[in-house]
Amino acid sequence: MSFEIAAIGANGVNTRPDIALLQANATNALAKISGEVKAAQAAPVAPTNPPVGLVSSLAATQTAITSTQNAVNVLQTADSAYTNGVALAQQGVALATDRLAASGDSAAAIDSQLLAVQAGIDSIGANTTFGGVPVLGNSVTAAVGSNGASITVTPASIGPVNSGTPVQPGSIAEFQAAAVAITNSQSVNAGNLNSMQNSLQVLESTVVNQQAAIGQALDVGVVKEMMNLTSASIGADPAAALQAQAMQMSDAVFKLL
Repeated sequence: MSFEIAAIGANGVNTRPDIALLQANATNALAKISGEVKAAQAAPVAPTNPPVGLVSSLAATQTAITSTQNAVNVLQTADSAYTNGVALAQQGVALATDRLAASGDSAAAIDSQLLAVQAGIDSIGANTTFGGVPVLGNSVTAAVGSNGASITVTPASIGPVNSGTPVQPGSIAEFQAAAVAITNSQSVNAGNLNSMQNSLQVLESTVVNQQAAIGQALDVGVVKEMMNLTSASIGADPAAALQAQAMQMSDAVFKLL
């Protein structure tokens, strides 16, 4: 008995170039996604440029965040200065009260302390700075929106307790007035600080959304190549199965020899 080994069926033969083409397509898609191929080979995924307006808005928002954060820092510095000023003014009230019952050397010692407290309050008003720039009595402007909106605030200055010449120890009433004035300035500053912090939170939320939108625009090219890769992989599976089946038929004939 003799056997004739027939050639691989037409379907099996036809699937060979199909598999080669699909594999090549899959390789190209994967290479484009990785972006690590040379120019002579498959070109990497071409970058997708996000809308110019969106990029400009993002840049403006980032600038506004920097400006608003700087204003927040300045107002926080002013708040600390006011806290220290109120503490010194209250200390002055206590010393001035003790001065009423003192005499002689004791009175002179209290007077020296009162003058030192007054000098401390004056120093806070004159020497409180942020980034080398005076804070109290100096305006600060924050760009609180990507549309150019801005807010300008001025932390109030701290006046001297006793402006007489020569400087005399302050009285109870003068230190009390100083404490009230500084407290009022701190309250106004706290309102401005809260407004700036709220604006900063809105800006930070806005920039996250803008970055996400730009990321989605840039991912369009990658998504396209992922679809191409999936399509090539799906197409290769049945072609490979058909060829394998044809090869198995030939192998079965060889086993009969």
